[in-house]
Amino acid sequence: MKKFLITTPIYYPNGYPHIGHAYASFIADFYARYKRLLGYEVKFSTGNDENSQKIVQQAQTEGKDVMEYLDAMGAKREEIWQHLQISYTDFIRTTQNTHKSLVQEMLQKSYDKWDIYEGEYKGYYCVGCEWFKTEKDLISKDWEFVCPDHLKKPDLIVEKNRFFKLKNYQKKIEDLYIQHPDFVLPEYRFNEMKSFVRGGLEDFSVSRETNKFGIPLPFDPKQVSYVRYDALFNYVTISRDAWFRNTDTQIVHILGKDIVRFHAVFWPAMLMSVDYCLPNTEFVTGYFTVDGQKMSKSLGNVIDPVQVVDDYDRDAVIFNLLYDVPIGADWDFSVERLGNLYDSMLIGGRGNLVNRVTSLCKKYEITHGKFNKQKRGIFKETTNSKLVQYFEDGRDGNKIEETYLKNADIKWYLDDWYQLVQRANEYITTVQPWITYKNEETKNEAINDLQFLLYIVKNIALFSAPILINGFKKIQDIFGNEEFSSIDSTVNNSNTTFKIVFDMEEFPVNLNPQIIYQKKEE
Repeated sequence: MKKFLITTPIYYPNGYPHIGHAYASFIADFYARYKRLLGYEVKFSTGNDENSQKIVQQAQTEGKDVMEYLDAMGAKREEIWQHLQISYTDFIRTTQNTHKSLVQEMLQKSYDKWDIYEGEYKGYYCVGCEWFKTEKDLISKDWEFVCPDHLKKPDLIVEKNRFFKLKNYQKKIEDLYIQHPDFVLPEYRFNEMKSFVRGGLEDFSVSRETNKFGIPLPFDPKQVSYVRYDALFNYVTISRDAWFRNTDTQIVHILGKDIVRFHAVFWPAMLMSVDYCLPNTEFVTGYFTVDGQKMSKSLGNVIDPVQVVDDYDRDAVIFNLLYDVPIGADWDFSVERLGNLYDSMLIGGRGNLVNRVTSLCKKYEITHGKFNKQKRGIFKETTNSKLVQYFEDGRDGNKIEETYLKNADIKWYLDDWYQLVQRANEYITTVQPWITYKNEETKNEAINDLQFLLYIVKNIALFSAPILINGFKKIQDIFGNEEFSSIDSTVNNSNTTFKIVFDMEEFPVNLNPQIIYQKKEE
């Protein structure tokens, strides 16, 4: 069985997740669910990045012991992701012993290879970013240079550090970019990294002398690992076998543009140093903003994903985020836009289609969905959706992977999916089976149209299974088909049933029509 490892960034637990964190997790969840349906053995990791100075400060602010605070936040984060139905298999906390021992092992390997040396660091450090900043990284505000994300003046740090010899990996990183042109997507984010590398790499700090909360260096216990170094190895901790060079695992990272430099430049060099393989692709997301300003707990402008999911529906939120926002783009989040999409596309588009087709089929005692080549030709004539080809001649999941998943074209996937919804609504309006059924001369034609529409609804539902999971479950209940009802995107080995149902050109139904989406109560 093919193997697939998908990871989110691990998030700082100094506050509750906002809609931007949920966006990255929804993308990873989409990939995990789709890959399971396509026959992969999937590991999907997320978690908390706990060995940071901002965590210590937050615990002190709340008058709590650091580990007491972290235990509570770890439990809360898992509760939130489960509420959002994120189908992760592993939740890592970087204070756990398995991670500590692995990081120390990696540090020792690089040290023994002479890739780590002692030096002195002098410069600016933003606790909010947990990142050493140069003057060109800062902006001017009120006669001071501040972090552009947190609008606070960084601390001036002078201390002894251990440094990683990134300069030694300049050529290898450049070769990596040439050999793997889709290593970072979207392309313009990759171009930013190429430009950064061409400017010449500098060695970077892997330890902190003044911080005491963290993972001690095995060769210098007075210092702890720099949180950015420590955190990146979480991906190895949760699935070490995936990173051995003889592995057959496809590895994909989902990350924000604020940490792309660590993932696209530092991380490959760190992996090369310990002789591990590299990720296949890194998908970089943009910032979510409110009134043009990046969401941040410190700025008090966060949008709570749990609240919007409870107010609308999980399907509405993920559809809004993945349909509206191309991978890599910054986006100004709008609850009004979310509501409009929900009403027009999920209730008025998809929900209306399912209700019309299943109610008529129930009324006229239609007991089977059925493919019709002639009607499929008519249906195809007026839609540009690439997905329509999979109704007949392309049910091999590799084509969907190549067309949409390889380059994270999720927005275009959903656009093509919704074109099918619109075309199906147009089709039923055109053929008017509620009229043709009443005429004996056209009754059989009405039955054929409704059977074909059940087939269309089945396939539209299958295409939505990894994303619109609540609506998919309701359609499973409506159809009452045993094979269709057994499809589950949360478990491995689910591809067999998925393919069987996709291949069904005729299938029985025991219909129980119901509303799949409800309007929000004001």
